[in-house]
Amino acid sequence: MSSRPVRRTRAAGAVLALAALALTACSEEPTQGATDVVADAQARDYRDGQVEAQRVRQANRALPSPTSGVVTIDGVDGTLTSEEVTAFQRSGSSVDVEVSRRGEDAAFASLCDGEVDVVDSTRAVAPEELEACRSVGLDVVQLQVASDAVVVAIKNETDVGGDCLSTQQVREVYRAGSPVATWSQLGDGYDDVPLEVAGPNRENNAFQFFGRTVLDAPDPSLINLRSDYRTFDTDQGSRLFVVGRERDEDLALQLRDRSRERDLAKSRLTEQWQVVNDAKAEVEVAHAEVEKGVRDQRPADQQAADRQRVVRAEEALAAARSEMFVLTDEKNAVVARYDAAAAARARVQRTRGHVGYFLFSYYELFEDQLRPFEVTDPDGERNCIFPSQRTITSGEYPLSRRMLLTTTTRSLDRPEVAEFLEHFLDRAGDAAVDAQLVALSQAEIDRQLDWVTGREEPDLVTLEEAPQTEQAAPATQPAEPAR
Repeated sequence: MSSRPVRRTRAAGAVLALAALALTACSEEPTQGATDVVADAQARDYRDGQVEAQRVRQANRALPSPTSGVVTIDGVDGTLTSEEVTAFQRSGSSVDVEVSRRGEDAAFASLCDGEVDVVDSTRAVAPEELEACRSVGLDVVQLQVASDAVVVAIKNETDVGGDCLSTQQVREVYRAGSPVATWSQLGDGYDDVPLEVAGPNRENNAFQFFGRTVLDAPDPSLINLRSDYRTFDTDQGSRLFVVGRERDEDLALQLRDRSRERDLAKSRLTEQWQVVNDAKAEVEVAHAEVEKGVRDQRPADQQAADRQRVVRAEEALAAARSEMFVLTDEKNAVVARYDAAAAARARVQRTRGHVGYFLFSYYELFEDQLRPFEVTDPDGERNCIFPSQRTITSGEYPLSRRMLLTTTTRSLDRPEVAEFLEHFLDRAGDAAVDAQLVALSQAEIDRQLDWVTGREEPDLVTLEEAPQTEQAAPATQPAEPAR
């Protein structure tokens, strides 16, 4: 690894901030008419700031000393970290990486206790956790290595009356015990079209993600989903449930031509039946003339002509019947093709209202077949976010999650931690693609690499940026559709 610039230590960042606030309060000139009460208050603020700064310095010094040459990580599983640790250890580095999986809450607590270097999470540090870190003089830095999202979609070029769902509506569609049987039950504007749902089985990453994100199930299983939820072993099965088979589309498009062919075949066969009936009548007349010629004792040449007429009539009847058999076979084949096209169209029409969910990486492969719903934020604001690389990476899209590595400037100043994180970021793009996740742009990766290598001071997480931990309560009734 290349030599890193010496970074100004940030362990006492909170201390300096408190001291600066205290000095500012002390140095401000009193306004005209200010009383001794104001001066006393400023003095108290200054003293309190000094006391707090001293307390933070002492708390920071009391943090456990990290083990040289060791990087400690705690958090959740199912991210890119396990694969990266293996790749890092195979790179020949002498740095040892120790990984625990105690969950995000415990990991963030350990980070602020100075016990771990990195938290591996799919959520950001919470305000109370950030305050805990700052109370011991730890500044928090958050790195993003990838993103993930699920897309709720119907068939492309179909419509159910709306194109935006709230997270509560998505939950209402899929949850166990859902009474929603038609799209119109989701609210005004949606069509009275039967609603049928499908998705992957429990072994699919999308199932776990969807269950936790949408259904609030820590360990998702089929009991968390409605009883008529159709499961498929593959994403292809779910997709075909939603969009139907391509062959059906092709056959359905042929239905009009097949209808004309069927009508023409039936008409030709009807005409041929008339030819056959006329030929039969001619045979009967010819035989009657032969009998009459015998009774009337017609001349021999006339009777021979009568018998020749019978031969010609019977030959014509045989030819007419033969043609009728050919036309019957042709009609049956055309009708079979028509029936196949009609059945295919019926299957295509039945897919209207079918809905499934997919990982964004799979949706991207078939975006010409799938029509994703925009999703509005849990707070009910109708902002209708479309799933895209940008909105998923930024976390704007509500059914997304970011894969984050949260550390502190204290840990980031340790060469072994910086070496590991630099290696991680260098591989993050390819690793995300291999894992069917949403990769960051190279510009974003380079920006974070500058933080890790010390070329730029990192952006610190602030209380304004930390997300609120309180979640909106799930709606008990279908929410109004977001437009």
